[in-house]
Amino acid sequence: MSEASLTVRRLTRSYPGEDGRPRRVLDRLDLDLAGSETVALLGRSGCGKTTLLRALLLIDHPQRGDGGQILLDGEPVPTRRRSAGALRPYRRAVQYVPQDPAASLDPRRDVLTQVTRALRTLDVPGGADEHEATAHTLLAALDLPRDLWRRRPHEISGGQAQRVALARALAPAPRFLLLDEPVSGLDPALRHQVLDLLAGLSDDGGLCPPSPSAADMHGPGLLVVSHDLAAVARVCRRTLVMDDGQVVEDAPTAQLLTEPHHPASRALRDAVPHMPAD
Repeated sequence: MSEASLTVRRLTRSYPGEDGRPRRVLDRLDLDLAGSETVALLGRSGCGKTTLLRALLLIDHPQRGDGGQILLDGEPVPTRRRSAGALRPYRRAVQYVPQDPAASLDPRRDVLTQVTRALRTLDVPGGADEHEATAHTLLAALDLPRDLWRRRPHEISGGQAQRVALARALAPAPRFLLLDEPVSGLDPALRHQVLDLLAGLSDDGGLCPPSPSAADMHGPGLLVVSHDLAAVARVCRRTLVMDDGQVVEDAPTAQLLTEPHHPASRALRDAVPHMPAD
C-alpha cells in the first residue's frame, strides 16, 4: 500500500476584521506531509499556525471567499457542509493533542474511559472488550500505572494528563497526529521525556494499535506545531516556517539551525540559546 499523505492546496482562511472587512489569515497556503515524516510547523504568534490546525481538524468556519483543498491520500476532504458520519474516516486518520491536554479531558470520566469512549465515538471496529484492551495497551506503554486508570482528570498530574490525551489520540491508529505546543510550560525533566517519546513514536509503531490502512512498520506522521526551534530540533527532521499566512521556508531542521534563509526563520534560529547569529 502506498504511503499515507496529507496535502493542503492553496488554502485561504479569513476572519472578520475590526472594520467588518475580512482579514486574511491563511493566504493560498500549500503543505505536503507524508505518513512516515515527523515535521515541525514553526512561526511567531499570529502567523496562522492555529488557523491552519483548525482547518486540518475541520473545526473552522470558512468565510465567503475562502477556498483551497485538504486531501487525504489524494482524496479531497469536504471543508464545508460537513456531516459527522461522513467525516469519521478522516477524524480517525487525523488525530490531535491540544496545547492544554488536561482541559481537553472530560472531567466526569476516568482515565480508561477517556480512551475507550474515543474509540466508540469514532466507530472504530471492535466491541467493548477490544476497545478496553487497546486502551490498556496504550496506557501501559505510556507508563501510566493501573492505579491511575480509574482516576478522573483532577486526580492526576499535568504530565499524566498529557499522556492520557496522547493515548486517546493514538487509540484509533491515526495516520497523522497533530500536536500543538507539546512541551510548552513543562518542567525540564518532563520536557525531555515528552520529546524522547515523540522522537520514537514515528520511527516505530510500537505504541500504536495495528492499522489496516497504514504501514504497520511505522507510527503516524507527526506535525508538531511550536514556536521553539530548539525543542523540535530533537524530534523533527524537517521544519516548515510560517509567516503572514504562508509557508515561507521548508527545509531540513539541521539546515534551519545553521543556514536559515527567510527573516522569519532567522528570528526563530536566533531565539535558540547559544545559537550564534549570522
